[in-house]
Amino acid sequence: MLYRIIIEPEALQNLMNIKLYITRNDTSVKANKFISELKKSINSLAQMPQRCRKSYYTDVTNSHDLIYKKYTTVYKIQNGTVYVVSIFKQREN
Repeated sequence: MLYRIIIEPEALQNLMNIKLYITRNDTSVKANKFISELKKSINSLAQMPQRCRKSYYTDVTNSHDLIYKKYTTVYKIQNGTVYVVSIFKQREN
């Protein structure tokens, strides 16, 4: 079964902010490449979205965390759909 992927408005805004941050601190080429790779990682959730750990960041049932290069994508699985709700960089200690 393939799951449908929906990126919620907050997560879309997160993607735009990440791209802007990388562009300001590096180059737009690297920002575009990173966002493309991150989206590819998110789209891979269409197959086996349960493979990622249960979310540390929410108590919502069926929520998981996808980790990609120190960025966490929080998503929930519901009725054959993956809802991406937030994307953020993990804190560095």
